[in-house]
Amino acid sequence: MPELPEVETVRQDLRRLVLNQTVTEVQVRCPAMLVRTSPEELQEALVGTMLVEIGRQGKALILRFSSGYSLLVHFRMTGQLYPVGPEADLPEHTRTVFVLGDGRRLLHVDVRRLGTLELVPTEMEAQAATLTGLGPDALEAPPKPRELLRALGRRRISVKQFLLDQSYRAGVGNIYASEILARARIAPGLSCCRLTEVQVRALLKATHAVLAEAVEARGTTISDYRTGTGDVGSFQHHLRVYGREGQACTRPGCPGIIERIVQAQRSTYYCPVCQGIHQAGPPAPGKRDESGEERP
Repeated sequence: MPELPEVETVRQDLRRLVLNQTVTEVQVRCPAMLVRTSPEELQEALVGTMLVEIGRQGKALILRFSSGYSLLVHFRMTGQLYPVGPEADLPEHTRTVFVLGDGRRLLHVDVRRLGTLELVPTEMEAQAATLTGLGPDALEAPPKPRELLRALGRRRISVKQFLLDQSYRAGVGNIYASEILARARIAPGLSCCRLTEVQVRALLKATHAVLAEAVEARGTTISDYRTGTGDVGSFQHHLRVYGREGQACTRPGCPGIIERIVQAQRSTYYCPVCQGIHQAGPPAPGKRDESGEERP
C-alpha cells in the first residue's frame, strides 16, 4: 500500500532518527525478499558502515551507506521500516533487523512478504531492478500542461490507468489516483485522448496538491502502513472518495453519493456528480472485488 506520501514520510523520519548511525549487525530472517543478493553479501556490504544518506524515487526508499553501497527498499503492500529500542520485543512479521551502533534496531516488517530489499553499488543505482522503468518522481517539477496534453492525445487508456503508470510519474498508487481525480473533477474512466487542456491543468494541480497534503499529514493508514516512528498516518481522515462508497460527497453543495467500480482489478472511488461520470461515459467495466482487498 505505501505510496509516495507514505514512503516520503518514512524517509523524513529515518533521516531524523537513524542517519549517521553505524550498522553493527544484519539479521536476515526472510532471504526470499532479497533481490540479486544473499544474506552473506548484505552483511559484508553493510556491517561496520555508516548510513550517510536516505533518498527516495517514487515508492522506493534508498538507504546509502559509507561503504559505497545502496539498499533499495520497496514496501509493496504491507512493508514497514522503523527503529526500536534494544529491549523492545520484535513484531511477529519482522523480516530483517539492522542493529545500530547505539543499540537500537532498525526493523523491516512485512506481513505478506511481498516487499523487496535490493543491494547495489551506489554508483549503479540507476540500473537497479527496483528502479527500472520509473519515470520522474511525482513531486518533482511537473511537465508543462501543453506537453502533457500532446502526450495524452496519443493514448486511449483511461486517465486512472495513466496515473498508475509508473513510467509517467513515479509514486502515485491506487489510493491517490482516486483522490487526485476527485480533486480535479475528472471521470476516472475518461480516455486520456479526450482530456482538454483545462482538465490537464487541473490534473497537474491536483496531483501536486494531494500528494503534498498527504505528506504533511504523514500518509494514509488504512491497514498496515506505519511511519518511520512506528505510528499511523492521518490523511485517511481527509480522503474525499477513497473507501467512502455509499457516503455523501464532501464537496459543499454536491448531492452526489460516492460510488465504487473496478478498473484493471483495482477499486476506483468517485463522485458521479462532481466528476461528471455520466457525461463522460462510464469507466471500463469490471467485476467488483468481493474480497474487499485493495491493490495499490
